[in-house]
Amino acid sequence: MEPIPFKKLLRTTAKYTNILASNWVSNLKELMLMFPRTYEDRKEIKTLSTVTTDGTLQTVKGYITKKSMFTSPRGKKISQIHFIDEDEKPWIINSFRGTYVLRSAKANKRYYIIGKPDFQYGKVSFSHPDMIEAAETDTSAYNFWRIYPIYSELLGIKPARFARKIFDVLDAWIEEFEEYLPLDFLNTYDLPPLKQTIRNLHFPENLEQARDAKNRIFFEKLLNIQLVSLDHQANYQQNLPSTEKINWEHIKTFVETLPFELTGAQRRAIKECVDDIHNGRTMMRLLQWDVGSGKTVVAAAVAYHIIKELWGQTAFLAPLSVLATQHHQSLAKLLLPLWVRVELLTWALPAKRKAELKQALTAWTIDMIVGTHAIIQDDIDFSDLQFAIVDEQHKFGVRQRGFFQRFNSPHILQMTATPIPRSLTLAFFGEFEVSIIDEMPAGRKDIITKIVSNTEIKKLKPRIMTKIGQGQQCFIVTPLIDESEAEWMEEIASVKKEREEISALYPELHGKIGLLHGKLKSAEKDQIMLDFKNNKYAILVSTTVIEVWVDIPNATIMIIKNSERFGLSQLHQLRGRVGRSDIQSYAFLHTKRKSGDSYDRLRHMEETNDGFKLAEIDLRLRGTWEILWVRQSGETDIPIEILTDTNYLSKIKEAGHQLMDHHPEVVKAIIKQSELGGVGKNLV
Repeated sequence: MEPIPFKKLLRTTAKYTNILASNWVSNLKELMLMFPRTYEDRKEIKTLSTVTTDGTLQTVKGYITKKSMFTSPRGKKISQIHFIDEDEKPWIINSFRGTYVLRSAKANKRYYIIGKPDFQYGKVSFSHPDMIEAAETDTSAYNFWRIYPIYSELLGIKPARFARKIFDVLDAWIEEFEEYLPLDFLNTYDLPPLKQTIRNLHFPENLEQARDAKNRIFFEKLLNIQLVSLDHQANYQQNLPSTEKINWEHIKTFVETLPFELTGAQRRAIKECVDDIHNGRTMMRLLQWDVGSGKTVVAAAVAYHIIKELWGQTAFLAPLSVLATQHHQSLAKLLLPLWVRVELLTWALPAKRKAELKQALTAWTIDMIVGTHAIIQDDIDFSDLQFAIVDEQHKFGVRQRGFFQRFNSPHILQMTATPIPRSLTLAFFGEFEVSIIDEMPAGRKDIITKIVSNTEIKKLKPRIMTKIGQGQQCFIVTPLIDESEAEWMEEIASVKKEREEISALYPELHGKIGLLHGKLKSAEKDQIMLDFKNNKYAILVSTTVIEVWVDIPNATIMIIKNSERFGLSQLHQLRGRVGRSDIQSYAFLHTKRKSGDSYDRLRHMEETNDGFKLAEIDLRLRGTWEILWVRQSGETDIPIEILTDTNYLSKIKEAGHQLMDHHPEVVKAIIKQSELGGVGKNLV
């Protein structure tokens, strides 16, 4: 039998099914997984003499005898409903909703009136009541005598419409949901069965059932992410010979050649990596460092140990050619004195040079290759690749890791300059052990950050000109709102307009003001940044493409326009483009209005340079997108209170291991479904 179309099942129009589809609801199962935004307790029907004015939603049932309207002394229109409640006591209810309630209510009929009662003008008032005509004997209606679900409105689809539709199809379609988690697993983690979960998600008997149903869905989402991560780990990691006593001489030699002292955090990260390398399993480690905390030195130390102790090659992968070039220069400076050959491979190299490098990799005359995606191509081979370093891990995915797996799964170190709260690393990076560098190298000064208005930006000119006169440089950053083509065009126009305004404000710098945006070709962007690094420009007006870019030691001032459009984590990333030397640096956060919630949020930037603290605040205020670059959507998003509960997330990780150990066939099915529907998508 052909399946009945979604539109026909819902008995609705193409307009509404298109709205649902644009919100990731294209079939009845997905409709069933739409979370109510909240619930109303409509089980208790009160009389007017028992209502309370404590701010809670309450329901009164009664008979309307008359309705009228009057104007308050302040000129506000008030609907009056003359009402006999279930105790047969006459009352007058004032409604400040205006003519709508008056027009919709009908005399000589019974209604449920739902709202937050108050007392105004000596009468019971409901500022924004809902009024639903009451059936005399029907106690099984979808909208009364029960816990009632309130859904989010979607482009004109009212919450009550969702409630009615789901109520109508729930009994018939709940049988389509087959339990897939083992009973012993459900009991261990106190999770309700799937069919019960779906029913209680929408029409629970009490609010505790609704809470337990949501908990199961959240648990599933995070469990599926964990299982995919653990599966990646199991597929990637290899059993290796373990080392009872590690030889630290090569690390000692490397450290002795450094012209500076390592921080305690750098030393700790190096030790964690080396211990991993010798523990009998392929290392999979995520290295987090706050902006400017010295990641390259840690990677170089570990690479040197592998090259000398294990006689293996290293690949260092960067997302941009200009970044790869900078890393190559830094690594060569560190490793060449130790007789380690470090080469650079990018798309921009001539074909002859690329061929020479490819041959040298297979002949093992190159110890470390640094480059972009040009490294991870089918025609690239290694003699003995034992270590892969991936810079800015969010720019690369599982496919890139699959390339390295071709070479017998070398140890892998993924690095990010974005401070990620511990709770999120537990939730989203389950296959990786985590090292954190949370100390700045000696001599680095905290960046002084100030919030400024339009007027105050202009007053900065004397200070900026003084710094430029001393050879220092300035970034001016404009926001990118979205990545659609229309927004890109708007972005380009905006950044060009900004440069025109800056050029008018700084006529002394004619020809010394650069322009950078995301629609330039890669070679053009690289050249502009190199010109800026070589001090061809005193000011660079840019979009957020500089968020992950080369170090410019002379850049000591940054102005971020309309900074309220950014999350704190992104502002911290941008701010980290200055302060890359021992010169005092400044970040000025422009906002048009120094008041309100946005201003209060920006003040955290003035108060701290701790990226991890800012990431925690961002997580609570704006969600995971600002930190992980992974958008979630809809009411089924995992709540922040769960994503910040490390005990809950540790429990999820434990549950993932239990399923893998005791129910591998279930894990296999979940992994397959996740590959079809995306990581974190419910199997149901």
